[in-house]
Amino acid sequence: MTRTSTIAAAILLCAGALPVAHADCGPAPRPAFAIPDGAHASRDEMSAAKDNLSEYSAQVAAYASCLDAEQTSAARASGGDARRLQSEYLDLGSTALARLASVVDCFTRQVQAFQATGGGSDAGPAQCSPGRSRLAAAGELRPGGP
Repeated sequence: MTRTSTIAAAILLCAGALPVAHADCGPAPRPAFAIPDGAHASRDEMSAAKDNLSEYSAQVAAYASCLDAEQTSAARASGGDARRLQSEYLDLGSTALARLASVVDCFTRQVQAFQATGGGSDAGPAQCSPGRSRLAAAGELRPGGP
């Protein structure tokens, strides 16, 4: 009976260690919008993309703040798990921030294209848009177009 209790306790501790660590912050936010092709986008489309980007940026900031709090909590723990968790939280935060930087870079290039051309009215997603691959998978992209 003692052996069964010990095994059960060990399973609960092992099974709970990582999910609990990530449960508080949840998965990293991902952009849920497509950035329009600036050369063909309307002013309203570019404005909506800017609003979406601002919301996504706030989500990433909240996620990074949560990970920072989790990392601080992990630092208080003792043992090798603390360092592993700290490293894991740092990796998760770095990945989320790198994804945000990529989306911001894409948006910036599309704003430049919009300013250079004056935009248009038939915008598809930009080549660099995070939503482009989802649209292609759904068959919603024009053949040969952005």
